[in-house]
Amino acid sequence: MSGILSTRECFAFIQARQGSTRLPKKILKSIPKESNTSVLEHIHNRLSTIFPKEQIVFLIPESDSELIDLLNLKNYQYFVGSELDVRDRFRKASLKFNAKHIFRLTGDNPYIDLESIRYLYEAISEISDTHYSLSMVGLPLGMGVECFSKESLLFETDGLVPDRYTEHVSLHIKEHPEIHKQYRLNAPHLSQLTDISLDSLRITVDELKDYELVCQLWEELGTKDPLFGAKEVIQLTKDKPEIFSINSSVEQVVFQLPKLNEEKKRVRIVYAEPSLFGSGHFERCKSLALFLEMKGYKVELSTKTDKNSENLPHILDVRENEFALAHQFYIDNLHHLPNEPNASYFLPNPIAPKIGGNTFSYFSSPLSELDWDEITISGKVLVYAGNLNHAETIQIDNYLLQFLNQSKTKTTPNINAVTRIGGTPPTAERIQYLSRISYIQFLKEIQSSEFVLTYFGQTMMESVATGKKVTLVGITEVHESLGKFAEKTMGIPYLGSLSTLSTIQNFPTAFPHSKTKLVRDAHLKILKWLESIYES
Repeated sequence: MSGILSTRECFAFIQARQGSTRLPKKILKSIPKESNTSVLEHIHNRLSTIFPKEQIVFLIPESDSELIDLLNLKNYQYFVGSELDVRDRFRKASLKFNAKHIFRLTGDNPYIDLESIRYLYEAISEISDTHYSLSMVGLPLGMGVECFSKESLLFETDGLVPDRYTEHVSLHIKEHPEIHKQYRLNAPHLSQLTDISLDSLRITVDELKDYELVCQLWEELGTKDPLFGAKEVIQLTKDKPEIFSINSSVEQVVFQLPKLNEEKKRVRIVYAEPSLFGSGHFERCKSLALFLEMKGYKVELSTKTDKNSENLPHILDVRENEFALAHQFYIDNLHHLPNEPNASYFLPNPIAPKIGGNTFSYFSSPLSELDWDEITISGKVLVYAGNLNHAETIQIDNYLLQFLNQSKTKTTPNINAVTRIGGTPPTAERIQYLSRISYIQFLKEIQSSEFVLTYFGQTMMESVATGKKVTLVGITEVHESLGKFAEKTMGIPYLGSLSTLSTIQNFPTAFPHSKTKLVRDAHLKILKWLESIYES
């Protein structure tokens, strides 16, 4: 990484106005139609899951008094500036708020893809360029976000300033790739949805037909998950393509930008199928794919190898499966130890050599290093249950319920709240249940908890990295042996197997793993391996 990224340096700036010629006051229209939730509120609700509220700022014309009154009523942060020179509005706001990294959004896009913002955050942490422009490709129009540095925003071009630069905030950045490093990244979370054409897909509100579509999308997706993203929208184009004919005739203004003549080296990452092996493999491979794209590689991310790509370098995160390929790098494969030049462990393992002392190598998203300003709640236990079935989930719930709101003893600390992610819905009302959350929400849950109860895996490492009091349970024979290994070598308390939880009447009070040091070095080894292949 080029340095530790502070969330305090990242701001979401949303340009908004009521004076649209095609659809006046569109930003105040309600979604769904009979509700009191406006387009602006949808945007703010989504962004507030990632950004602190004081770093979500609406940039509005100084003459728009009605909009100012509304933002004051909602207690939303805003900045007023020139009505005609939108770029000047952004420049002055960046100076006032001291925004180092600016996420630019517009007030007519209610369904911003939050997963994309997560990966833009990750990408920023790898950028060393002072002047840069960063965005994701492969998203429906209106769901993407772009990001650029304050230095790029404030950069002055020579000569007379074209009118298009004052109206379109970042056009002067995009049109000058010789000055501003351009990063156009593929969205890793959409890697499996490559057979859909997005050319006419508009998830924005410019005209009445657009508004009708976003209301329909809420009925289809928002009622189930108000934070649905591009993945769900693209899947809906397969399931119900007729919905998107509502606004397919609306034209979109586009600018011809300079082509980026970058010849990228290809690499294929193969990860274990999430439905069979859990989501951990996919999650870490998405971050790895983004990291390699930032380093100039064209990444193919899939659950399968490809006969047409057998000569490509392959990075394999598929347990102990072997393939007949020209160049292979193994991740967490027991047959390939990390002391080999083409192998690494993303998680500690009994047969793998340690780095030394209490230091362990691990791989995770750079976001795990960020402080999301979450205050630790004393006595809160976070449980990650993954894909455990109902009987297995109940075993964990019943174990914790015996300690909930009980007086502190020599063998039991204060436990006054339990939040569980994954598993099946609880039968006890005292357990808060989260079936599915974003990665950033997941990190926030970890940071706000005092204790974490899980099985050996990525959640364990993320929690140890943030200094939480982690304890483990064995959900399979393999996890039982790994849990014992973690207790012996890392000092992480191991309770026992799921079947023995009913006999355990104490909760760990000592957590010696707080001294464990974690080093994210696996991705650097992979990068070195790729460089050696393309140099040979």
